[in-house]
Amino acid sequence: MSINLTDQIVSQFLTGLFIILVLIAVGGSLSVVFTAMSKKFPFSRLTLMLALTPLCLVSFLDRSSADTLYLFSMISVLLGITIDGINHLLQPKEQPAQKTAPKEADNTESKPDVIVWEKAE
Repeated sequence: MSINLTDQIVSQFLTGLFIILVLIAVGGSLSVVFTAMSKKFPFSRLTLMLALTPLCLVSFLDRSSADTLYLFSMISVLLGITIDGINHLLQPKEQPAQKTAPKEADNTESKPDVIVWEKAE
């Protein structure tokens, strides 16, 4: 069995490896930049990292591939914002504390064996 590696195969492999390493480095730096968003908007942060990372290499692509990349970026960012918006709407809201009458609390605390009946109006 003979394996034939040409210069073109090695060049394409190294170019692809370099591009992947650059994408990982850009994604890591964007992750550090967007750390403040991680508590309130985790999905928006993730989609911004996924959308902006490949856009750094858009100038190296031909025009037809760039349009697809822009479409991917728009759809992913909109999905992240939508998921965070739904999450915000579904979170329970704080209810205001109800005020109790202090007279009733005093009567029941001072005399635990006595039941106070109040007349309904």
